[in-house]
Amino acid sequence: MRIVRYIVVCILCSVLCIPTEAKKPQPVAVPQDTLSVEQRQQFSYYWYAARQAIEEERYADALVLLTFCEQLNPQDGTTLDYLGTMYDALNEQETALQLYRRANQADPRDQWWHLTRMLLQRDSEADKAEALRVMERALTLNPKNEDLLEQLKQTYMERQMWKEALHTQDQLDGIRGYDAWSAITRYRIYVIWNKPKQALAAIDKYLELDPGDLRFLVFRLELMERFNAKPAERFEMYEKILSYDPGNLMILNNYAYLLATTGGNLRKAEQMSQQTIREEGDNPVYLDTYGWILHLQKQDQLALFYLQKALMYSTPETRGEIEKHLKEVRGER
Repeated sequence: MRIVRYIVVCILCSVLCIPTEAKKPQPVAVPQDTLSVEQRQQFSYYWYAARQAIEEERYADALVLLTFCEQLNPQDGTTLDYLGTMYDALNEQETALQLYRRANQADPRDQWWHLTRMLLQRDSEADKAEALRVMERALTLNPKNEDLLEQLKQTYMERQMWKEALHTQDQLDGIRGYDAWSAITRYRIYVIWNKPKQALAAIDKYLELDPGDLRFLVFRLELMERFNAKPAERFEMYEKILSYDPGNLMILNNYAYLLATTGGNLRKAEQMSQQTIREEGDNPVYLDTYGWILHLQKQDQLALFYLQKALMYSTPETRGEIEKHLKEVRGER
């Protein structure tokens, strides 16, 4: 029984998004002309009693108390939101959804989180569009809410609304300043949007602030590889990354393979590839690179040894390329 109660606590706390020992939130202020003084006192008493019942895991009592609060003041957004959470935890989603909608109608500035979370989990395009409208309206009432801006940005990205996502990132930058996360977000948006020049500009802007940030140097290299920059330009980028991180095995392997396959310095490629297999002698990608470099150096017997070893350690993702290299070294078609 304790286990079941613990699970319910976890569900409620995760849905409510507040820890059990958090400071008690204030209920939405009740308009003076809505309730009498006695009713306002009753409302406050039962609202806090319901909150205490939740903390003490007396959920049936909490539901009764919250329902009474809702009857006293059916326009209190916080009460409606808590009621929605109770029904959500009881797996009565349709009832919860209607309560969340009422909560949002009563308090569109602050009661948006649970409603949009539920709407975005549903399959209907109309529900997802409603979630977007709810957040956009909340933002007009609370334009500095970072949590809201982050959720809105994520929703725009999921719906491939790239301009809107970038505008939302601009708003976030206006609140907390431009940082690495802002640059990464812009880079990802432009890559998915298939705008390589803008993606490159987003990376370069951050590298002006921190030229040695390896994440951004690798991002830049990935863009150059993806959009087939000239080998000489990629060589320069590999060298720059290795100047900051000379033991980066992935970079050493990729640089060696690029050198070998674009007419570069085979001796230098072999030395870098040797370093990778010394460190990770069972990595099929590194073994394949080394075997292929040996083949290009006319050392086919030795190349076969390393390619066969690469095949032995291969995965479904790497096997095809290794088998292709083996056939070519063996002279097979």
